[in-house]
Amino acid sequence: MTKPIQVKNITIGEGIPKICVPLTGKKKERILEEAKAVADAGADLAEWRADFFEGLSDKEEREEVLNALSDILGQIPLLFTIRTKNEGGNIQISTEDYVNYNMDAARSGKADLIDVEVFGDEQEKVNLIQSLHEINAIVVASSHDFLKTDIREILLERFKIMDRTGADILKMAVMPNEFADVAAIMQATCDMAENFTEKPLISMAMGEEGMISRIAGENFGSCITFGTVGEASAPGQLPLRELKRMMNALHVKNEED
Repeated sequence: MTKPIQVKNITIGEGIPKICVPLTGKKKERILEEAKAVADAGADLAEWRADFFEGLSDKEEREEVLNALSDILGQIPLLFTIRTKNEGGNIQISTEDYVNYNMDAARSGKADLIDVEVFGDEQEKVNLIQSLHEINAIVVASSHDFLKTDIREILLERFKIMDRTGADILKMAVMPNEFADVAAIMQATCDMAENFTEKPLISMAMGEEGMISRIAGENFGSCITFGTVGEASAPGQLPLRELKRMMNALHVKNEED
């Protein structure tokens, strides 16, 4: 059974999945505009995709954005993410910079969760997760495959590897080529949640083929889904209001059954 994690005013891993909306602006002004729209739309969480930010390499500029986001979002938790090109992101940086930028975000106290890509320089990432925990950061271990979906057994093994890093929440996103791929990630998530971990899980199949996985997480063990208020950060993301409506309808149906 999943052990929920409380982050500000939301409980991750309990009840209907929470909706997180990415902020993908290149400049500070645009990022803050997006944050205001996300807050007004009633998102459960916001994700700052800092890999889109033109000032990422400037510590002072990163801190300015984090401070401003904290003021705008209030009790809406903020997930800080640097998605690298290897995992479908917008930037390629050294592992040293990746570690330093994430540690800076955690030390600021303005980022409530830190995303760590665990595959690639695995020992460095494990060390990073340990260092983040030493300053009481909540860590989301992540893995993204924008090319394919492995078979269920391999997906399950990847979840187990991520679990062993010590991260608090485990996230996996894959690209399906057919509906069987969507079923594979949903089945692997369900198996992991029921048999191998008590940590909250996040999983999704991207693209149009995988949209059902963004809506039906409550049915297979995924506790957060990603929606949009404006620009999408990954293929297949749905507008927040539409996503919330469909998820609520499915939640009611589950309760009736």
